[in-house]
Amino acid sequence: MRASRKLRLLRGVAGASIATFVALASHVWVGGQMPGMLGIAVPWLLSAMVCTLLSGIRLSALRLSVSVLLSQALFHSLFVLGAITPRGGVAPHVHGPLVLPSASGAVIVPEDTGMWVAHGIAAMITVLALHRGERLVQALVDLAFAVARWLSRAVVVAPVLPVAPARPRWTVLVAPLRAEPRLAALRRRGPPLPVV
Repeated sequence: MRASRKLRLLRGVAGASIATFVALASHVWVGGQMPGMLGIAVPWLLSAMVCTLLSGIRLSALRLSVSVLLSQALFHSLFVLGAITPRGGVAPHVHGPLVLPSASGAVIVPEDTGMWVAHGIAAMITVLALHRGERLVQALVDLAFAVARWLSRAVVVAPVLPVAPARPRWTVLVAPLRAEPRLAALRRRGPPLPVV
Protein backbone atom coordinates (compact mmCIF):
# COMPACT_ATOMS: atom_id res chain seq x y z
CA MET A 1 0.00 0.00 0.00
CA ARG A 2 1.41 3.36 -1.02
CA ALA A 3 1.91 6.12 1.51
CA SER A 4 -0.83 8.25 -0.06
CA ARG A 5 -3.37 5.44 0.33
CA LYS A 6 -2.34 4.90 3.94
CA LEU A 7 -2.79 8.61 4.60
CA ARG A 8 -6.24 8.63 2.99
CA LEU A 9 -7.28 5.56 4.98
CA LEU A 10 -6.00 7.10 8.20
CA ARG A 11 -7.85 10.34 7.47
CA GLY A 12 -11.04 8.45 6.65
CA VAL A 13 -11.03 6.27 9.76
CA ALA A 14 -10.08 9.17 12.04
CA GLY A 15 -12.73 11.40 10.49
CA ALA A 16 -15.41 8.73 10.76
CA SER A 17 -14.50 7.96 14.36
CA ILE A 18 -14.54 11.56 15.51
CA ALA A 19 -17.65 12.45 13.49
CA THR A 20 -19.57 9.45 14.81
CA PHE A 21 -18.53 10.13 18.40
CA VAL A 22 -19.45 13.81 18.25
CA ALA A 23 -22.76 13.01 16.51
CA LEU A 24 -23.59 10.44 19.18
CA ALA A 25 -22.64 12.79 22.01
CA SER A 26 -24.64 15.72 20.63
CA HIS A 27 -27.62 13.49 19.84
CA VAL A 28 -27.81 12.09 23.36
CA TRP A 29 -27.00 15.50 24.90
CA VAL A 30 -30.15 17.11 23.46
CA GLY A 31 -32.37 14.26 24.61
CA GLY A 32 -32.21 11.71 21.82
CA GLN A 33 -32.39 8.01 22.56
CA MET A 34 -29.11 6.13 23.05
CA PRO A 35 -28.68 3.78 20.07
CA GLY A 36 -27.65 0.17 20.38
CA MET A 37 -24.23 -1.16 19.39
CA LEU A 38 -25.45 -1.98 15.90
CA GLY A 39 -26.78 1.56 15.60
CA ILE A 40 -23.28 2.88 16.32
CA ALA A 41 -21.18 0.32 14.42
CA VAL A 42 -23.02 0.36 11.08
CA PRO A 43 -23.01 4.16 10.66
CA TRP A 44 -19.36 4.24 11.74
CA LEU A 45 -18.37 1.65 9.11
CA LEU A 46 -20.32 3.39 6.35
CA SER A 47 -18.94 6.73 7.49
CA ALA A 48 -15.40 5.34 7.38
CA MET A 49 -15.94 4.32 3.75
CA VAL A 50 -17.43 7.70 2.81
CA CYS A 51 -14.72 9.66 4.62
CA THR A 52 -11.97 7.56 3.04
CA LEU A 53 -13.43 8.09 -0.44
CA LEU A 54 -13.72 11.85 0.12
CA SER A 55 -10.31 12.32 1.69
CA GLY A 56 -7.51 13.36 -0.60
CA ILE A 57 -3.75 13.59 -0.51
CA ARG A 58 -3.99 17.23 0.58
CA LEU A 59 -6.19 18.42 3.42
CA SER A 60 -9.30 20.14 2.05
CA ALA A 61 -11.84 21.89 4.28
CA LEU A 62 -14.59 21.41 1.68
CA ARG A 63 -14.11 17.63 1.33
CA LEU A 64 -13.77 17.37 5.10
CA SER A 65 -17.03 19.27 5.65
CA VAL A 66 -18.92 17.11 3.15
CA SER A 67 -17.63 13.90 4.71
CA VAL A 68 -18.56 15.09 8.21
CA LEU A 69 -22.07 16.13 7.09
CA LEU A 70 -22.57 12.76 5.39
CA SER A 71 -21.33 11.02 8.54
CA GLN A 72 -23.83 13.00 10.62
CA ALA A 73 -26.63 12.07 8.22
CA LEU A 74 -25.63 8.40 8.25
CA PHE A 75 -25.52 8.36 12.02
CA HIS A 76 -28.85 10.07 12.47
CA SER A 77 -30.64 7.93 9.89
CA LEU A 78 -29.14 4.59 10.99
CA PHE A 79 -28.98 4.96 14.76
CA VAL A 80 -32.31 3.12 15.05
CA LEU A 81 -30.53 -0.16 14.26
CA GLY A 82 -30.19 -2.32 17.33
CA ALA A 83 -32.40 -0.15 19.54
CA ILE A 84 -34.56 -2.42 21.66
CA THR A 85 -36.86 -0.10 23.58
CA PRO A 86 -40.00 0.70 21.57
CA ARG A 87 -41.83 3.92 22.31
CA GLY A 88 -45.48 3.48 23.21
CA GLY A 89 -47.04 0.07 23.27
CA VAL A 90 -50.23 -1.92 23.48
CA ALA A 91 -51.90 -2.81 26.75
CA PRO A 92 -51.99 -6.54 27.51
CA HIS A 93 -55.82 -6.67 27.55
CA VAL A 94 -56.25 -5.86 23.84
CA HIS A 95 -57.47 -8.91 21.91
CA GLY A 96 -57.57 -7.51 18.41
CA PRO A 97 -54.81 -7.23 15.83
CA LEU A 98 -51.72 -5.51 17.14
CA VAL A 99 -50.76 -2.27 15.47
CA LEU A 100 -47.28 -1.44 16.65
CA PRO A 101 -45.32 1.72 16.05
CA SER A 102 -42.01 1.57 14.18
CA ALA A 103 -39.45 -0.98 15.34
CA SER A 104 -37.77 1.30 17.84
CA GLY A 105 -40.15 4.19 17.99
CA ALA A 106 -37.34 6.54 17.08
CA VAL A 107 -37.80 9.26 14.55
CA ILE A 108 -35.31 9.37 11.69
CA VAL A 109 -35.73 13.07 10.92
CA PRO A 110 -35.13 15.39 13.87
CA GLU A 111 -38.43 16.52 15.34
CA ASP A 112 -37.39 19.81 16.85
CA THR A 113 -34.96 22.60 16.14
CA GLY A 114 -32.82 21.61 19.13
CA MET A 115 -31.80 18.40 17.38
CA TRP A 116 -30.98 20.28 14.15
CA VAL A 117 -28.94 22.85 16.05
CA ALA A 118 -27.11 20.12 17.99
CA HIS A 119 -26.20 18.28 14.79
CA GLY A 120 -25.06 21.53 13.17
CA ILE A 121 -22.87 22.39 16.15
CA ALA A 122 -21.53 18.84 16.20
CA ALA A 123 -20.64 19.07 12.51
CA MET A 124 -18.82 22.38 13.01
CA ILE A 125 -16.92 21.05 16.04
CA THR A 126 -15.96 17.93 14.12
CA VAL A 127 -14.72 19.82 11.05
CA LEU A 128 -12.75 22.21 13.23
CA ALA A 129 -11.27 19.42 15.35
CA LEU A 130 -10.27 17.34 12.34
CA HIS A 131 -8.86 20.23 10.31
CA ARG A 132 -6.87 21.80 13.15
CA GLY A 133 -6.06 18.45 14.71
CA GLU A 134 -4.38 17.12 11.59
CA ARG A 135 -2.29 20.26 11.28
CA LEU A 136 -1.35 20.00 14.95
CA VAL A 137 -0.31 16.36 14.59
CA GLN A 138 1.76 17.20 11.51
CA ALA A 139 3.44 20.08 13.37
CA LEU A 140 4.25 17.78 16.30
CA VAL A 141 5.74 15.15 13.97
CA ASP A 142 7.86 17.83 12.26
CA LEU A 143 8.99 19.10 15.67
CA ALA A 144 9.95 15.59 16.78
CA PHE A 145 12.07 15.09 13.65
CA ALA A 146 13.71 18.49 14.12
CA VAL A 147 14.59 17.68 17.73
CA ALA A 148 15.98 14.30 16.68
CA ARG A 149 18.15 15.93 13.98
CA TRP A 150 19.38 18.56 16.44
CA LEU A 151 20.21 15.93 19.05
CA SER A 152 22.10 13.82 16.52
CA ARG A 153 24.30 16.81 15.66
CA ALA A 154 24.64 18.26 19.17
CA VAL A 155 25.37 15.12 21.15
CA VAL A 156 28.74 13.56 20.42
CA VAL A 157 28.69 9.88 21.05
CA ALA A 158 32.02 8.37 22.04
CA PRO A 159 32.78 5.14 20.23
CA VAL A 160 32.62 2.09 22.39
CA LEU A 161 35.87 0.13 22.26
CA PRO A 162 36.10 -3.39 23.59
CA VAL A 163 38.26 -3.58 26.68
CA ALA A 164 40.42 -6.62 27.33
CA PRO A 165 39.65 -8.23 30.65
CA ALA A 166 42.14 -7.36 33.40
CA ARG A 167 42.42 -10.94 34.59
CA PRO A 168 41.59 -14.29 33.10
CA ARG A 169 38.05 -15.44 33.27
CA TRP A 170 38.93 -18.33 35.54
CA THR A 171 41.90 -18.92 37.81
CA VAL A 172 43.31 -21.91 39.61
CA LEU A 173 44.18 -21.28 43.21
CA VAL A 174 47.26 -23.21 44.35
CA ALA A 175 48.06 -23.55 48.03
CA PRO A 176 51.57 -22.29 48.84
CA LEU A 177 54.16 -24.91 49.80
CA ARG A 178 55.09 -24.91 53.42
CA ALA A 179 58.67 -25.11 54.47
CA GLU A 180 58.20 -27.35 57.47
CA PRO A 181 60.95 -29.84 58.39
CA ARG A 182 58.60 -32.80 58.56
CA LEU A 183 57.34 -32.20 55.07
CA ALA A 184 60.89 -31.74 53.70
CA ALA A 185 61.77 -35.33 54.59
CA LEU A 186 58.70 -36.63 52.92
CA ARG A 187 59.41 -34.74 49.74
CA ARG A 188 62.79 -36.39 49.27
CA ARG A 189 61.51 -39.80 49.92
CA GLY A 190 61.54 -42.29 47.10
CA PRO A 191 63.02 -45.64 46.02
CA PRO A 192 66.59 -46.33 47.01
CA LEU A 193 69.33 -45.49 44.63
CA PRO A 194 70.99 -48.47 42.97
CA VAL A 195 74.38 -49.44 44.27
CA VAL A 196 77.13 -49.05 41.77
